[in-house]
Amino acid sequence: TGIYFVLIGALFTFFSRNANANEISKHLSTIVEPQPIKRSDPKYPMSAAREGREGWTILSFVIDKQGSVSNVLVKDSSGSKDIDKASVKAVSKWKYQPAFENGKPIQQCVNTVQMDFSMGNSRYATKGVSRRFQKKYKIAIEALKNKEYEEVDKQLSLMTTGRNMHLDESNYMNLLAADYAKAKGDKPLQLSHLNRVSLHSSGANEPFQLSILYQRFALQVELSQFQHAYSTYENLIKLDSAQPYKAELEKTLTNIDTLIDSDKNIIIQAVMGQEHWHATLVRNEFSLVDIKGSLNTLDVRCAN
Repeated sequence: TGIYFVLIGALFTFFSRNANANEISKHLSTIVEPQPIKRSDPKYPMSAAREGREGWTILSFVIDKQGSVSNVLVKDSSGSKDIDKASVKAVSKWKYQPAFENGKPIQQCVNTVQMDFSMGNSRYATKGVSRRFQKKYKIAIEALKNKEYEEVDKQLSLMTTGRNMHLDESNYMNLLAADYAKAKGDKPLQLSHLNRVSLHSSGANEPFQLSILYQRFALQVELSQFQHAYSTYENLIKLDSAQPYKAELEKTLTNIDTLIDSDKNIIIQAVMGQEHWHATLVRNEFSLVDIKGSLNTLDVRCAN
C-alpha cells in the first residue's frame, strides 16, 4: 500500500543531460539565483556537546521575494532532536538577495542544506556505540538472522526511543534497518535507511563509502529517483575505487536519459509512516494514484 506519483508530461529541459542548449541558455539568461547576505552557523547544542554527540540535519526551505527564509522543514536527520532544533533556528534567520526573473523578485521554493555537527578530533567526541545500544543491536542482528521479525521490530523501536542518538549508533541502526527492509522486500524503505547512513563517521573508510553509494545508486535507479541517482553518481566517481565501474554507471545514466525523453510513465512509490515524504520531479506534471488512507497536506515546491 502507499501513495504512487505518476509523473507525466514534458521534461524540464534543464534536468536532461541531452536538453536543447538554446533552451537552457534562455532559461539561465532570465533567472538570477538568490545570493546569501547573512548565513550564520548554528550553535552547537550544549546537551550534545556535553555528551560528545555529533550528528546532521537536512533542511528544506523557501526564500521569499524579500529574501527571507520561511517554511523550514526537517527532511531527514541523524536522530538528535536538539541538533534538528538548532539547525532550524539558524536557517530561519538567514537572509538572501532574492531570486529574480526578468528583473522582478520571485520566490525560490527549492532550497536544501545539510547541517553537520562535528567535534572533529576533539578528545570529548564520542566514537563508537554505548554498551546499552550494543546489547540491543546484537539481539536484533541474531533475530534478523533467524527471521524473527517481531523481535527485530522491537529492538529497532528500543534503539530509537530516546530523543537523541550518537552518530555511530545512527549508522549501525540504519544499516540494520536497511538489511531488515531488504529481507522483507521493501526497497523504498531500504533506500530510505541507506540515505540516512553518514559517510563521514569514524568508520566510514573508502570501501564503506563505495558500498553505501553503490547500493544507493542501484536502488535510486530501480525506484525511478533519477535526480538523486545523478547526485549519487557524482559522489561515486570521486572515489578511486569506483573507477572500474565508471563505464557501467555512465551507461545506466544514458538509459535514464532515454526513459525521461520518452512518453512512458515514471512511477515513484512513497514510503509511508514518515512525518514528511518528498520526491524530486524530472517532468513538470504529476498525478497521485492508489491512495490508501489519508493525505493531510500536499506541498508542491517549484524550481523558482
